Amino acid sequence: MITLALMLAMQPVGGQAQPQVDTTPVPWPDDEREAGLVDSFSTESSAEARLTMTRFADCVADGSPDKAAELLQRDFRSAAYRNGLQNLSRNNEGCARKVGLHGRMRMANLAFAGALAEALIERRNMPVNAMLARAAAAPAAPTYSFTDGIAMCLVRSVPDQVASLFASEVGSNEETAAIAALGVPAQMCARAAEARKPLSISTSGLRAMLATAAFRSTASVTNT
Repeated sequence: MITLALMLAMQPVGGQAQPQVDTTPVPWPDDEREAGLVDSFSTESSAEARLTMTRFADCVADGSPDKAAELLQRDFRSAAYRNGLQNLSRNNEGCARKVGLHGRMRMANLAFAGALAEALIERRNMPVNAMLARAAAAPAAPTYSFTDGIAMCLVRSVPDQVASLFASEVGSNEETAAIAALGVPAQMCARAAEARKPLSISTSGLRAMLATAAFRSTASVTNT
């Protein structure tokens, strides 16, 4: 797992000593987003497991594009959202056989949602950076958590870098480079959100959060 720490410096005020702060990294994504599980696929962060999940989500996006698109615009904290992800998985069980899965595995809600979001964005057949830049000129889509706000800031601020990440293959050197390129912009978005602690970001988590934020950001633009 690749982890990027966003260290936000706290400056002393009025010549006073810098206050002691808890420097334990806060997980990004939020615990609440990682807690839910969808039947069928794995939460493992290995490249092989992530690629299998990507293929599964791609198949689901083919089978239920409208339902998936409507669901990904909802508040991800709601029971309706979590249940909707489960229903998408169960209603497309044929996709498991198609990608060569047997038995029962489990997949985190955020990981599945992120893979679905990327699949649906790809199906728009438009340059991702152009879509994101156009959406950034309009009012921002709603966000539903502190770190979701940071992800939305990134997709609106650095469309080229985010598009490069989505263009990279899961687990590849290109993905690693794209994540590294997002380090400074992520620091700026975290600082703008007044973060007071470093954020520990996994590659898979960051990619999924950016995908779901990008989908919501561009949904209203592409629907007009």
